[in-house]
Amino acid sequence: MAASFDRRDLLRGGLSLAALGVAAPARGAQSLDELGKLLGGKLPQQLRAVLPQEVGQAAQIVAEVVKLEQQAKLLRLPSSPLSLGDGTIPTDPERLYEIAMPRLVALMDRAGTLSPTLGEQAGALLAKLHRTQYDPPDAWFGDGTAPAPEQGTARPLLRLPSGPLRPLRLADPPEGEGAPVLPRLDLPEPSLPAVEAALPAINPSLKFENLAQEYTAWFAAARIRPEHQETANWHLTMMRESRGRYAAVSKRLAVPWYFIAAVHALEASFNFRAHLHNGDFPLSRRTHQVPSGRPLVWLPPSDWEASAADALRLMGFAGQSDWSLPRLLYRLEAYNGFGYRRSKRASPYLWSFSNLYDRGKFVADGKFDPRARSQQCGAAVMLKVLAETEAIALG
Repeated sequence: MAASFDRRDLLRGGLSLAALGVAAPARGAQSLDELGKLLGGKLPQQLRAVLPQEVGQAAQIVAEVVKLEQQAKLLRLPSSPLSLGDGTIPTDPERLYEIAMPRLVALMDRAGTLSPTLGEQAGALLAKLHRTQYDPPDAWFGDGTAPAPEQGTARPLLRLPSGPLRPLRLADPPEGEGAPVLPRLDLPEPSLPAVEAALPAINPSLKFENLAQEYTAWFAAARIRPEHQETANWHLTMMRESRGRYAAVSKRLAVPWYFIAAVHALEASFNFRAHLHNGDFPLSRRTHQVPSGRPLVWLPPSDWEASAADALRLMGFAGQSDWSLPRLLYRLEAYNGFGYRRSKRASPYLWSFSNLYDRGKFVADGKFDPRARSQQCGAAVMLKVLAETEAIALG
């Protein structure tokens, strides 16, 4: 191999090795040296230098996914409406998460109560895959701190700009009263503006009143990139299939079910066996990464709905009254996307998979990589597919 090489090209070529990793476990290959033997010799030093971090990890994840799928087949588990893919191996490291995440979610759905062990294994692997894309919200590292256990109530950690959007605390209805009623979400018609009509530039302001029109215009102009259409459609199926679980939390906290679904996708990769706060696994234990120790009181049955309610209260989303499209997108971006706005970049948290976003992502340790590409579907794009198929009556 030449001394000079392009890292991205090397990673693309290196995933051919990841494909070999699928067969490797059955042949006893558990290390890079053994994988190298499958290629007919030792791996070049320069290739080894990057494989442990990206492609080596991809090879391991791919192998584990296929192994679990093979186990599900042997157990004759029922099919799932969430199934996407049939054992093919991704050839692009930039799409590993996009391809593997739905398959793991489908495995958990297939396992259900028939094979709890396989379901837990799929959930653990999904939590591991989630960390490859997850960037903790800035709010977790801000001045806000979680309340002490004896306080008994959650204080919002998310520091939104002051004004009418300031978070409320709790939204459980008083005893004897019915659940709060959610307003209807009126979305704009999904029609593209005239070609000559330029979209509003990204405003670095963090004030809602300066951003509302921008959100509306960008949402109307958003189009799903063809290469992501199948995955975007899968997100629609997942949100529909899981609506009952989201609605249960929605009824309790007056947070729209589709907002909860979008947060669940981005913050936990749709893992119902992990905490909504940050995707920590398993649910039987409290969170161990920031925000750690949540929920403060965590007793059986330790279900996802209770964890989700704690997360939404903690971030101040419970009990808000205005869930219009601009407000909804503002809350989502404020949660984990304002870092991009400050530098006048489209946030993948909202626009990934659409024509409004290509590359640029905060990666490990809060560092921004202009070449990195988010493999997660943006929240606005998820709402877009709902708007186009649910007659825009999402409430």
